[in-house]
Amino acid sequence: MRLYYNALFYTMNFPNDKALGLLINEDGYIEKVIYSKEETPKLHSRSIHTHNLNGGYVYPGFIDSHTHSFEGGLYSKAVSLEHMNSIKEIFDCLSEADGSIVIGYHLDENQLKESRFPTIKELDENFPEKPCIIRRIDGHSSLINSAAVKAINLDGRLPKDFNGLLRGELNDYVSGWYHKNVSDEEVIDAYVKASKIAAAKGHTQVHTMVGDGKSDLMHYHLIKKNLMENSHRFAVDFVLYPQIFTVDKLVNDQRQTYDRIGGCVLADGSFGSGTAALTKPYNNDQNNSGILYKSDHEWYSFVKKAHQNNLQVAIHCIGDRAIKQIVDVYCRVQNEEPKELRHQVIHCELLPDNDTIKKMADHGIAAVMQPVFDKLWGGDNKLYADVIGSVRSAKCNRLRSLIEAEVLVTGGSDWYVTDIDALAGIDAAVNHHNPEERLQPYKALELYTVNAAKLVNDEDQYGRLSKGMRADFVCLNRDILTDHDISTIKIKEVYKKGVRTVDNS
Repeated sequence: MRLYYNALFYTMNFPNDKALGLLINEDGYIEKVIYSKEETPKLHSRSIHTHNLNGGYVYPGFIDSHTHSFEGGLYSKAVSLEHMNSIKEIFDCLSEADGSIVIGYHLDENQLKESRFPTIKELDENFPEKPCIIRRIDGHSSLINSAAVKAINLDGRLPKDFNGLLRGELNDYVSGWYHKNVSDEEVIDAYVKASKIAAAKGHTQVHTMVGDGKSDLMHYHLIKKNLMENSHRFAVDFVLYPQIFTVDKLVNDQRQTYDRIGGCVLADGSFGSGTAALTKPYNNDQNNSGILYKSDHEWYSFVKKAHQNNLQVAIHCIGDRAIKQIVDVYCRVQNEEPKELRHQVIHCELLPDNDTIKKMADHGIAAVMQPVFDKLWGGDNKLYADVIGSVRSAKCNRLRSLIEAEVLVTGGSDWYVTDIDALAGIDAAVNHHNPEERLQPYKALELYTVNAAKLVNDEDQYGRLSKGMRADFVCLNRDILTDHDISTIKIKEVYKKGVRTVDNS
């Protein structure tokens, strides 16, 4: 037995349920939650090993309910362009990249003094021989040079006025080409790296998308096998989403059964790329209302077949037109055959109206959201206001409205798009740019604990500190629920099944 003590333990069983210690058995499960000193086992018992947490604040291990962890681990070795201020700075930074392919990511052209993307001429001048791929921060646009066009064999598929920028299917094709040319060893290494990055930010479980969004599961079986046979290599537990649009591929797979399908299977694109599907045109482009990637019939056929086979469905929806399309399809399927599958609306940024929220609540549809999106892009003079106007910006990321309507809302990062960091997400939810959508700290913490576990029917194992549950917890230097600056709280230690994975103490 192991006893963890000298900390304030927030169990998340209900508000203000605070304990003084945890007794953990040899299998890594909670044997007893200790609420008083009188309950504390003798500290010097030979059968009990004691762990002094030195006055920290303990919570269930954080759960990120939407990531692209493969890319997160893989791109950690690439060049981040997150803080670039000019095109020259981009090329100076990329010039130091190693490898046969130059990869940059997290580019936001709006932060550059030129307020534009580099052109293919500029790319070719700086990288005349090596393929160069630069991914926009949202992942829905990318830039490539002529060497990449040749390597990827895109000749004849590009528009006549092509100037290096790709959106839509061609953008997906290019990223898929790069990801599919990674060796099995590099794939596993990327997930190991990703698990360490996630654990360092207090996570013990991470949901991750695997597949090309169409019909290729890519390395799904490879990583599944390694997670089962070599779990000790990974600092977090991964929940895998087979990110494909082909239900039969899962139903007919004789190797295993599946619980869900989808992830970033796209109903639309993104605001930054001008491809999020809107009911009214973009403020900065009155001739553009974005793109619905599939018809109502295509989505109905996909969701219906998945639903019939008891697969939870997860679909990427950003704009109000896309959210309405997918919510209506979910409702239709659920009305025909009610099941508690908790189908997911991923991102759920610009909600159409309160009627859509009510439909989600009435039909058990979950909203898998990224509070940091609001911190990055919400408010005056930021992306939402620029592209859709301040009125619609105020209706983005409606966390409190959804929760008050009793919709299951969870927190994620969409990592690699934004950094995997639950504390940053909690801080963003508490400080939403629209005061009417701000959450109290406890509700914000639930997004990354109780609610995230419930999303995938793991609520009996994860998300709370209670007898019989996994001893996954994070110890912080200050209290999330009472501190006025959550963004500066530090992680002291992280434990997975009672074993320390991170030690910053």
